[in-house]
Order: sequence, then structure tokens, then C-alpha cells
Amino acid sequence: MSGNKMWRLKRTGQIFAILLFLLTAAIFITIIGTFIYYPIDAKQANLPQMVNMTLQELMKNYSALMAYLHFPWLTQLQMPDFPSSANGLAHFADVKKLFILNEILLVLSAIVALPTLKHWYQRKQLWYLYRPFQIGAVLPILIGGIAATNFDQFFITFHHLFFSQNSNWLFDPAVDPIINVLPESFFSHCFIVFFVLFELLMGIGIYWTRPKRWLNT
Repeated sequence: MSGNKMWRLKRTGQIFAILLFLLTAAIFITIIGTFIYYPIDAKQANLPQMVNMTLQELMKNYSALMAYLHFPWLTQLQMPDFPSSANGLAHFADVKKLFILNEILLVLSAIVALPTLKHWYQRKQLWYLYRPFQIGAVLPILIGGIAATNFDQFFITFHHLFFSQNSNWLFDPAVDPIINVLPESFFSHCFIVFFVLFELLMGIGIYWTRPKRWLNT
């Protein structure tokens, strides 16, 4: 392989790492951000009243769920007021794997992305990212448009894509009452926050990496 091809391959890998870093960062921030907007959703939907709890009690259960999903050393899901069926526990275990995978990819991509960004900034080569950021900005618009048209179908397709091996994500409120306080509207807000955040990152990237900014200096 020639030196030019090796250089192009390396640059492609670096661009991929940067985009992966921004994608996983947007996912991570969206998930952590639920601690801000889940209580708002809960109040608006009267979720505490539906399950005869205070908002503080509901948040205690939500925090227990999120801790289990995020921390590898927590191997058992124990929510104070919500029992879980075997299928429910299996689904949350699958979600936990995706959360941890995202966090691993965030850290690994950062190891490549951050030094690359610093190096390209110093060498005035950030314009390499201009076209990838443009492409990255289009995808959320397309996917978001599909989701906005029919979120129910989008939500189902999303679960079939990431949990294709089983259907344990279809919760029965009788045995997995946690689903009563995780309404579809909450998940739609999560998707909206993610799409807006990722689109914002791509927009900032396009503005910051436009070739005229770096090639004329």
C-alpha cells in the first residue's frame, strides 16, 4: 500500500473516530439529561399521582434504574417500589449492555478524536471535517423526519433493530409496573433532545471547519 493510501486510510479512521466521539457524547449527554427533563415529563403527565407516589419517591426509583443501567458493578436491578418480571429484567440487562457499550466507545473514540482535533487545529487542517460534518448534519434531519411522521412505528422499528433477538421489551404493566411511569412521550422527548443536540454539534462543526476559515490563514 502506497504512502498516500495509508495517509488517506489514517485520516478516514480519524474522521470516523471524531464522528463516533460526538455521536456517543450526544447519546451520553441525552441520557444524563433525563435527570432534568424526566421530572418535568412526570409532572406534566401526573405520573406520581398515577402510581400513588411523590415525585421524590418516583425519582428515587428512576435513579435506581439509571444507576443499574450505567454502572457495570451493579449486577442486579432493585427498584424500591417497582418489582420486575424475568422478561423485564432481561430487557433492562440488554439496555445496560447498550449503555455500557456507548460509554466504552465514548472513551475509546475520545482517545483518538481529541488529540486529532488538537493536531488538526494546530496545523490548520480542521477543514478535513467540513464535508463529514455536512453529511452528519443531514442524517438526523432524515431520521428525525421519519420519527416525527410516525413515532409509534419508529419506536417499534428502533426496538426491533437493537433488540431483534426477542420481544421482552414489550412490557406487561401487571408484572412490570415501571412501564407505567416510562410513557412513550418521555422516550419521544429523549429522541428529540438527542437529535437537536447532535444537529447542534454538526452545525457548530460545519461553521468552525469551513475551508475558507482555515485555507486562507
